[in-house]
Amino acid sequence: MLKGRKVFFSLFLTFILIFALSSVLMAAETLSILSTSDVHQYLVPYDYMEDQVDETIGFSKIYTLIEEERNNNPNTLLLDNGDLIQGSLIGLYEYQIEPITEGETQTIIKAYNHAGYDAATIGNHELQDYSLDYLEKAMAGADFPFLSANIMLAENEDEFYTDPYTIITKNINGKDLRIGVVGFVPPQSMRWGKDHLEGNVVIKDIMEQAEEVIPELAQQTDIVVVLSHSGISDAPVDSYDARENASYYIAQMDEVDALITGHHHGTFPDDYADLEGVNAEEATIFGVPTVMPGSWGSALGIIDLEIAENKGSWEVVGHQVRHRVVDEDVESHPEIEEIAQDVHENVIEYVRTPIGDTERDITSYLARVMDSSVTQIINDAQLWWAEDEFAEGEYSDLPILSAAAPFRAGREDADYFTEVMAGGVTIGDVTDIYIYDNQIRVMHLNGEQIIEWLERSAENFNRIDPDSESTQELLNPEFSAYNFDVIDGIEYEIDVTNEVGERIVNAEYQGEALNEDMEFLVVTNDYRAGGGGDFPPAVEEDPVYAPSGVVNREIIMDYIEVQGTINPAPDYNWSISSFDPAGEVTFRSHPEAMDYIEEYEIPNISFIETDENGMGVYRLDVSNLDN
Repeated sequence: MLKGRKVFFSLFLTFILIFALSSVLMAAETLSILSTSDVHQYLVPYDYMEDQVDETIGFSKIYTLIEEERNNNPNTLLLDNGDLIQGSLIGLYEYQIEPITEGETQTIIKAYNHAGYDAATIGNHELQDYSLDYLEKAMAGADFPFLSANIMLAENEDEFYTDPYTIITKNINGKDLRIGVVGFVPPQSMRWGKDHLEGNVVIKDIMEQAEEVIPELAQQTDIVVVLSHSGISDAPVDSYDARENASYYIAQMDEVDALITGHHHGTFPDDYADLEGVNAEEATIFGVPTVMPGSWGSALGIIDLEIAENKGSWEVVGHQVRHRVVDEDVESHPEIEEIAQDVHENVIEYVRTPIGDTERDITSYLARVMDSSVTQIINDAQLWWAEDEFAEGEYSDLPILSAAAPFRAGREDADYFTEVMAGGVTIGDVTDIYIYDNQIRVMHLNGEQIIEWLERSAENFNRIDPDSESTQELLNPEFSAYNFDVIDGIEYEIDVTNEVGERIVNAEYQGEALNEDMEFLVVTNDYRAGGGGDFPPAVEEDPVYAPSGVVNREIIMDYIEVQGTINPAPDYNWSISSFDPAGEVTFRSHPEAMDYIEEYEIPNISFIETDENGMGVYRLDVSNLDN
């Protein structure tokens, strides 16, 4: 009898437990956090650099997805993770070509107002490319707050430049849910945008501010969402890389319930699955649901938080992370197209403006493995400008060098290459060659510092073991093409069989080995001179010449207009050192690069196959690179 009572009591407890759990589950609601990042003024599905429709990008398509998500769930939050007012030529057009006037706002802000954004954070390109006045016009015109918890006023570093966070209240089933949203931007933006920012603001380290502000926000709210315009890196927390890309460490804070990242233009978890603490299946970093929704309006990132109210407080009881990718099946929303119509048409007319001719194709197909026409035209133009600029004055007796990188060289996919074919050159073609709104800078460096600069560039390559019989990939996939600087005016080789930091060999100026007693001027841009890419000399030295408002891209336009016809044949001032490998060495590039290789009779490269990502796989004969 006693045994029966125990069984009955056990069953009764089980029933009560199941009922209690069922009550919690029945009470659970879904909060869908919709997010964009790095939209860069791509309002409609159009690539202005290529001057053609691109069905895989555009905020007008994102808005279609936003409406669908809202129709499926009334409990949504719409957030932007920064870099929205700069990027496509719409940004440049509204800032410089036909500047918006006092009281006006950017077209992207009009579109975001229409979409009903709840908040946005400030990205680095909101700060570094244009004046603070341009950003402040955006903030004044926005129906939503711009946030940043680590941008402070220069006159009082304890006072925020704008709101560090906002608290959004959603009524769910008659009960208020308090959502705290906080934003951060890389502190290096202070150097990248020095001309615009110095004396106006200071930018503190992300984690320093996160550890102060996030706990304060958590005390006032039920849920904390972080807008981290910062990438993901597991480098030491105090390193340059982690300070720029701090999302990995933000995710380790107990108070964070959801994390939206960006800056890298990638997707999470796809690009970060191998990092410790990342659960790719759950799309979490140290248990925090995380999304990185690409760039240019290529995807809508969604974090579905399952939340339940328990005794007056809300808890996160589950989650799902989704990416809704933009493709040809997603309709471009007519309401956003109407908002964008005038500026879109004006920009197309602008990019089609002819400025000269080129006798040679200018492509970046091979720019990461050998000297190329795309870096040659940039360096030719920068040297042309500098030789006139420094013809007289304090530095007129110093030799001038020029640094340039191939910006579009396969970073995104097989279509992400510079392709300007022989014939007429337009303004749009120059934006394909030089995609950023960088401003010119000139560094005063010695020969030893230049070698340090090139050593950082040489991280573009994996180390190749000459004794390995296996096929080895030449290019480091984690290295961005925009950091692969080629320095013209000197000669050098890169020995890819050596370890990082020991790869630059036979570096010479006019036949003499580079050394610390040699002095040079090096023409570059504000990003690099401000420490962008963690280049040692640039971090240590301020530019000797930083003319405000002189844009690298415009120098290229001026050069082409003056020359009339250009022929930027590579001068091959640098090369990979030849060696005899036991196995094959391969690299990936545009799938149709062989046409270019054959047309210009480039030796030592042969086509193998097209890989699963649509990239061409090529064999490089590294034993014979001197020919």
